[in-house]
Amino acid sequence: MKHGLFIFCMLISLCFPMAFSQQATTVIKPDLKYGKPSKEELSLETYAPDTTAVAVYLFHKGKSGFTYNDKFELYTEHWVRIKILKPQGVSQADVAIPYYAPSDRDKEKDRISDLDGCSYNLENGKLVKTRLKRELVSDERLNTYHRVLKFSLPAVKVGTVIEYHYKMTSDYSVHIDNWMMQEEIPVVYNQYEITIPHVFVYNIEFRGRQYIDVLEEKGSVQAAQHTTSGVARVSHDFTISAQKLTFTSQNLPAIRQDESFCWCPEDYRIQVSFDLQGTNYPDEGYKPYSQNWEDVDKQLTREENEGFGKHLLWKSPYLEEIRQLNQSGNLTFNQKVIGVFQLLKQKLSWNGEYKLYSENLEKVLKAGTGSNADLNFIFISMLRSYGIKAYPVVMSRRSGGMLPSNFPSLQKLNTFVVAIYDEARGKYVYLDSSMEVPALNVLPIELSVTKARMLSADIPEKQKWVNLQEISTNQVFMKISANARENQITGRRTTILKGHQALEHRKENQAKDSLVNKQELMKEKLTVTNLKLTDKEDDFTTIQEEFDFVLEAEKLDDHIYINPILFPQLTKNPFIQSERILPVEFPYPSKVTLSCALTLPEGYEVEEIPHTQVIKTEDGKLQCKYAIQRNRNNVIVNYTFILSSSVVPSEYYGQLQQIWNKAVEMNQALIVLKKELPKD
Repeated sequence: MKHGLFIFCMLISLCFPMAFSQQATTVIKPDLKYGKPSKEELSLETYAPDTTAVAVYLFHKGKSGFTYNDKFELYTEHWVRIKILKPQGVSQADVAIPYYAPSDRDKEKDRISDLDGCSYNLENGKLVKTRLKRELVSDERLNTYHRVLKFSLPAVKVGTVIEYHYKMTSDYSVHIDNWMMQEEIPVVYNQYEITIPHVFVYNIEFRGRQYIDVLEEKGSVQAAQHTTSGVARVSHDFTISAQKLTFTSQNLPAIRQDESFCWCPEDYRIQVSFDLQGTNYPDEGYKPYSQNWEDVDKQLTREENEGFGKHLLWKSPYLEEIRQLNQSGNLTFNQKVIGVFQLLKQKLSWNGEYKLYSENLEKVLKAGTGSNADLNFIFISMLRSYGIKAYPVVMSRRSGGMLPSNFPSLQKLNTFVVAIYDEARGKYVYLDSSMEVPALNVLPIELSVTKARMLSADIPEKQKWVNLQEISTNQVFMKISANARENQITGRRTTILKGHQALEHRKENQAKDSLVNKQELMKEKLTVTNLKLTDKEDDFTTIQEEFDFVLEAEKLDDHIYINPILFPQLTKNPFIQSERILPVEFPYPSKVTLSCALTLPEGYEVEEIPHTQVIKTEDGKLQCKYAIQRNRNNVIVNYTFILSSSVVPSEYYGQLQQIWNKAVEMNQALIVLKKELPKD
């Protein structure tokens, strides 16, 4: 093999939502030689930059490279050293390494080798080493495609330094995992070295580029090609030119993995990602893997793609059932789509997995269950047999992280939903076969992403990108009419829920219990009667509920305390951190509107009454309005809470806290009534 021209692109994301000050000097300098922790590391009792840290990575070093022995293989070695600082940090000694290992022996897979580990303790001033034992290692199957290697380092307690090393070798050589510089505990030193042959062309993207030092050098890969001459097998050894890159970061703070209101914390970790853009073999020249998104579209939808494009040509297995459905009357577009979806769910069930590709739809039909991709391919075939246009909409789901901002990436796509075209209205509706009911445009939260791509040759490029968070209307409208006699309030409440709120209610209450079950009935002094729940067979996105109620207000001596909202929306502020590094990500945009007409009891005078307020963030994407009017004994309250964007940048966190506190105060504001003195 001759040396090939090397094309290497480094596309750098300079916008990173994390801000922190690196230490001017390293607080501790670990000995970077594996197996040689220093006395300073062993005697370390607290990590000065973060005294709350339960443990700290003294170093995490990685090395990736390619070997060639008739074919390319990718290997990655890890060397890890961690200091345990607090009892909660002992769990760092329990390590789980998932890896790709399909049960089908003919498929490409990963392998783990060269595992070793050791614990180091200082006892009476002497170093005591305890090595990892075989009986503390297990290798378990997670599912059809993945296994997990688990081990527990022995003799670990507060003060222990642990180390471990392993090597991962992959047959799927072109896929390089993201390298994470930052962890859920602080990192003193992180270094990743990779040598990439010039025959592979990768885009490299950084998150937190300003915290990563990069060193580029020339490298090489030793290779062997075997041929058969007669009965003999001859080896030809040669060298492939390569590029060696070393990425280094130091003194990085912890990034919490359990942060509330965050879809995928890994999106915000300092990291390096690799995405194959093409190959450049000497005898073939440069072949793009994906130069632009149109290339990705073609790779997915071509008939030769056994896992995707082939299934878009599939014929519906339920033609007779579709014909019968078509004969059931003059159906609307929504009724047709809902009917096909319900037929699909009668025949097949979702197995809980989100996927992009499907292996064998015939097996899915026989088993009666499959991934969302399996069922979506069949759903598309059923819709098309009904004469309805339907297309896949590919994405990276929320927990899988954002799509790269600077280049196309087939590797980052991991599932798809179905876009269905309503010709009469000239618009699309969206469904996914993982859904329990066909609530048009109300996709599962995991699939409600801001960037998804429709694979349709019928629409121009600009219209192929879809924001799936903007397709649903998520609203709660509550209208209340009530009268107060002394401290007993009687009235009627009508509530209309749309979008995700309606879907969540269906899921939680199975459309049989009152909306008040979850929160209001937990309160004392509330009675509900004449409950009526209304929904439509052709609209699963809306629920209407009506009921009569009796609610007792607080009475103390000659005072009565009434919350004029009667059914508050917010009771506490979940944003209690003094500061936040990550943006706040809500499940979806939403709007809550409440209107209450309340007649106050006779024989009381108003001593205190809330006042009208309007509060909002600078960009206006979060706002709360509270308007109250009084005409003698009649009070009208109009309350609105609007979240028009699901993502609030970290720089608005302080405003978010303040507005939420104010909104809670509005929800708790009271009318104070004092009994009138008898007239002489």
